[in-house]
Amino acid sequence: MISLDGVTVTAGSSTLLRDVSLAIDAGTWCTVVGPNGAGKTTLVAAVAGLRRPAHGQVRIDGQDLHELHERDRARLVAFVPQHPEVPAGMSVGEYVALGRVAFHGVLRAPSRRDRDVVDGVLERLELEGFRGRDCASLSGGERQRMVLARALAQATKVVVLDEPTTGLDVRHQMDILEMLTKEVLECGLTVLATLHDLTLAGLFTDRLVLLHRGEVRLDGAAHEVIRSRELAECYGTTLRVVNVDGSDVVVPVRGDTGR
Repeated sequence: MISLDGVTVTAGSSTLLRDVSLAIDAGTWCTVVGPNGAGKTTLVAAVAGLRRPAHGQVRIDGQDLHELHERDRARLVAFVPQHPEVPAGMSVGEYVALGRVAFHGVLRAPSRRDRDVVDGVLERLELEGFRGRDCASLSGGERQRMVLARALAQATKVVVLDEPTTGLDVRHQMDILEMLTKEVLECGLTVLATLHDLTLAGLFTDRLVLLHRGEVRLDGAAHEVIRSRELAECYGTTLRVVNVDGSDVVVPVRGDTGR
């Protein structure tokens, strides 16, 4: 479903991604991890069509993403940024309905099909009761659900998310990730995400890609990457993996402080 072939992304004289090749199957969840500055946000931005590679190609469903018109691209992939901007004075229902603009255009009214899609997404994400609420009145968890709802309203086969749990407490982190898992399992959605929390990444992800200095250091099943020697090396710290009720929990270990 998602294919990156020798993708290199530059900014001035800096190389942000170097010769990255990945193939992500339909209906799976792949999460990119790595230390700050590894190139995670650049990678997902390239897959979302927001960063054009200097070299290489990004394809979704066999189509070269960067050769498509913006409207056609929006029908293939939806993007949830780390810090989404929400227009002032807009209701939740109006915001989620923006996900259908790629289908009916800016100047045409939404069709019955568009309205049905929005209704279905609001129901699945338990936002129906928030339809008329001002976006500015939502809590952090409610706001993140709304942003995810807009992405799902695009009805794309692929959703790309950059740190979707940023700023959320533990409960709301779990809520968002459980919702995404349900979309993958029940709707066949393909998810590419970045996450800072290694425990959550291992818990919810089919596959992990470890980036370091713009290059792929490791790519494999979540439990293999979480327990790898390369993970601690890339983060530059000692990590201990503890099994809790069958799940891997990643614990940073303090160095010798002399106390």
